[in-house]
Amino acid sequence: MAEGQDIRLEFQNTPLIEALDSFREITGVDVVYSPQMAEYHRTSCIYAGRSLREALICIVTGLPFRTQEVSRSQFVLIPFSTSIDTSTERFVFSGFVVDAQSQETLIGAHLLLPGIGAGTVTNDAGFFAFPGLPGRAVEVQVSYLGFSPLDTTLVVDGEPVLFALRPSTSFLEDVVIEESSSQRADLVVTPGLLTLPPSELAALPGSLGGHDVLEALRWMPGIERAGEATGGLLVRGSGPDQNLYLIDGAPVYHPWHAFSLVSTFQTDTFKDISFYRGSFPAEYGGRLSAVLDAELRDGARTEPRATFGISALNANFLIESPISPSSSFMLSGRRSYIDKLLGRNHPVEDDFGRRDTLRTGYYFYDWSAKLSHRPDPRSNFSISYYSGRDALDLRLPFDLSLDFSSWLRPADLFFEVDQSWGNRIVSARYRRLVNDKIFITATGYSSNYSAAENTFIQPTQTASVRSQYNVNLEDLGTRFDLDYYPTLRHQIRVGAALVHHRFSSTIKALVAYSPSLSEPLEQYSSTQTTEAALYIQDFWKPSPSLRILPGIRLSFFGKEGVVQASPRITAQYAVHPTNLVVRASASTHVQYLQRIRDRHSYLYDLVSSRWVPSGNSTRPSRSGQITAGVESRALKRTTIKMDVFARGGRGVLLPKDEFQSKDGLLGPGIEITTLLGQYTEGLERSYGTELSIDTSWKRWKVLSSYTGMRAENRARNQSEEVFYPTRFDVPRSFSMVGHREAGKWKTGFALIWRSGYPITVPVSRYQLEDPISGESPWYYHRPDLNNGRLPAYFRLDLNMAYGFHWGSADWSVGINLYNAINRRNVVGQTFDPARETFSPKDRLGLPLLPLFDLKMEI
Repeated sequence: MAEGQDIRLEFQNTPLIEALDSFREITGVDVVYSPQMAEYHRTSCIYAGRSLREALICIVTGLPFRTQEVSRSQFVLIPFSTSIDTSTERFVFSGFVVDAQSQETLIGAHLLLPGIGAGTVTNDAGFFAFPGLPGRAVEVQVSYLGFSPLDTTLVVDGEPVLFALRPSTSFLEDVVIEESSSQRADLVVTPGLLTLPPSELAALPGSLGGHDVLEALRWMPGIERAGEATGGLLVRGSGPDQNLYLIDGAPVYHPWHAFSLVSTFQTDTFKDISFYRGSFPAEYGGRLSAVLDAELRDGARTEPRATFGISALNANFLIESPISPSSSFMLSGRRSYIDKLLGRNHPVEDDFGRRDTLRTGYYFYDWSAKLSHRPDPRSNFSISYYSGRDALDLRLPFDLSLDFSSWLRPADLFFEVDQSWGNRIVSARYRRLVNDKIFITATGYSSNYSAAENTFIQPTQTASVRSQYNVNLEDLGTRFDLDYYPTLRHQIRVGAALVHHRFSSTIKALVAYSPSLSEPLEQYSSTQTTEAALYIQDFWKPSPSLRILPGIRLSFFGKEGVVQASPRITAQYAVHPTNLVVRASASTHVQYLQRIRDRHSYLYDLVSSRWVPSGNSTRPSRSGQITAGVESRALKRTTIKMDVFARGGRGVLLPKDEFQSKDGLLGPGIEITTLLGQYTEGLERSYGTELSIDTSWKRWKVLSSYTGMRAENRARNQSEEVFYPTRFDVPRSFSMVGHREAGKWKTGFALIWRSGYPITVPVSRYQLEDPISGESPWYYHRPDLNNGRLPAYFRLDLNMAYGFHWGSADWSVGINLYNAINRRNVVGQTFDPARETFSPKDRLGLPLLPLFDLKMEI
């Protein structure tokens, strides 16, 4: 019998063995027990419902047994220990929470002990602990978003336990499952923390390339994309380089493909994703704004599983399987295929018999793999690997036009581009429950970001430009974390981290002005530095209603031995566990690495950018943030959250000339000090209000978000202390996402409205005569930066999917209408100084795009 079908039991003083046999006949589920220990017991039970576990608990209630699910079709009856002195002896009630199907640990699962009013969430290894409990029976409620809750009773005897939760669908054919009472608002302390399982993220709209973690996050309050469909994440008015992205503890420096259209974070490859907006605990550091901590799937431990999918931009697969009872693996891959459809090489010939081979090749790919081994119930070891890369290969005529048919022709004047960029990480992690009160995690990793730009341009018959440019950033790091559970009131975490950074870049270029005149350029830049950190934080529960998370992080950087202290504190008061919870936090952060790019030369930093360390010529960036918020689940099946925040930062790098664009060849060079000369230290600030309403109505689940915010900055050396809007300042934004499941059909919608991005509007124009040519070109006078704004942006997306079983696989076919109403939003404006009027030329966004998605699971 499958979970969810009707079960009816009625026993009156029935021998326990006879009742268990009847349970087996009715449900088809096996129950393992010792006949010698069960033969003298009788049971009385009346049950009508759909839960196998609850039916079995009904049978053994009042008897000295507890139930444990070991597989989909098997339970075990475990006798209570009889050697417990309940009057004096106390124990630590600890264990793990896992997915019953895959045996993956569940991070952030909620556990409640209603009898004593205690509650907690599992750590990043799925572990929990309640110290100092008497050795007696306690009621336990376990829940996790997207899984069926578990209510059970067992005896605390000091031995670790394993709770297995089953994935659940929100809607069955005839009944709506209510939200578990154990999913309470008071168990999550950090304001702005988003902990959504991948199954929930998959229900949110994806990007043009399919389901995508970072694209799904944009529907949350306070989070924007730096562009219409491309660009990095902007969190509470920060810059894209102020976010820390982690995969199994290793940093990813460029988490995007296809010029920021698609992220490297595929939803299906991760088992847990935690995203901190603004305030994050002391265990994280190195960035000012946000942290995304993602954990790859360990691999199914019970039975093999495979999924294959294809979307409008790429094809992907995921395979996971047990290797032995204690080991498993996961392997996933993704590759775009537009180069296969269009072709990479295009032989061409003109009317005069001239032949050439033009190239239009572009693709990206990802590989993810993880090997997990559990040598004993108290420890786990894993090795993770990720590699992703983009490759662009072009050879086209120099004088391109909008007539694409004119591209494919032999040309004397042409350009060639061979560029690639990507990340590679390897991470090894060991976790162990040392004893009932100490849990340790040790991580070692290698992370590499590299980019190569090879260019050849022939703009005239006699002139040419050839360049080879490479950028490389290598990290070799380790960290150690220890969780200590001394009492029910304290959960202490301490840790240390050490990472060695190595930065290098090279360029070799030759500019030929004529056959007899050329200018070479050859430069090499390299530096390395070390970053270390120590932290301590205490999850303190002084009373059942009050929870406080104080912490401090000490960081050390560079040869100069720069030391920075970053204290943080979060407090939460539960007026009512579900009806009203109030939170507040104050935190400081420091960032030693900043991302910059050359703003002059066409020969380098075209698609790549460089991370540079703090040093003598630039100081670390620092920021502070205060946040206050409330959360309520008083309304049935509805969660309401509201946060207000204010943040400020100093030491961020801003361009000295905001209007400088690449207009030269050789440029000033690639030395770090030379690049930093194009920037100046600045101040930033942002403040705002965030509101979200997550509700379920009949078969619909709808998430509505509103953000009212201002983000501003200014250079420190400005004579006037006037802040101006940042490039992506959005005063108001609103989004709504909904999806509905009914039988085999899934339908959904997503709409977004926001203020237009700021632009700089000229106020006058003037002429300057060139003393050599005698020409008098027009120039704009733009005294105020970002003094105008684009029209408001609005878009509506629609999607529909149909699931069915065919052959031995489960299939899903979907279609997504991007910009369903075909509204051509204005995403940019340019002004031509040669025109007498200041009327801008609009750059329009993407039109209606029908996209498809096909997925098969076996």
